[in-house]
Amino acid sequence: MTMVELAVGWLASHLFDRGQAQEAEPAIEEQLRGLAGLVRAKLEDDPALVTLERESAASPTPTVGTRRRIVQALEDAAWTDPLFGEALAATVQRLRPVMPRVAD
Repeated sequence: MTMVELAVGWLASHLFDRGQAQEAEPAIEEQLRGLAGLVRAKLEDDPALVTLERESAASPTPTVGTRRRIVQALEDAAWTDPLFGEALAATVQRLRPVMPRVAD
């Protein structure tokens, strides 16, 4: 699983689990909010992010197509903006030891 796929999995679980499950430890929750903020700041009005957020309000999981589009949008953003790519990689590295592995 790539760094971007991990980030999308964690972002989706953060968005889709709000209010449904017990909140994560405060330090982990802070990192997940940071990941969400980083992605929102970069993608802003990107249709993939808009769809992901809309689906999080209406269903228990994102669709396969939405997940694929958000992965592609983040890969493109990391490719075209190396500073964003570095920030995303650093966030994933901080979360990797404390987050469960997301399903493929």
